[in-house]
Amino acid sequence: MNLDKKDLQNILIKINPKIKIHIDKKNIDFTDSGLLDSLMIIKLIVEIENKTKKKIKINNINKNSFSNISNIIKFLK
Repeated sequence: MNLDKKDLQNILIKINPKIKIHIDKKNIDFTDSGLLDSLMIIKLIVEIENKTKKKIKINNINKNSFSNISNIIKFLK
């Protein structure tokens, strides 16, 4: 996918502004902490698809796919 870390951070902040102060923390889990819930994850996927003009294969999503920036980037590759 053609999406850099800064673009991803901006999308996450757009979806949930509260995530901004936690965005670069390695020890926080966005989903477990409630910073990303299921509806926000759907919005995130739609935003990423709109930005990259590519469909995301949701078959490979697991609990950790959206837990932090690094895992989201890995999932998108």
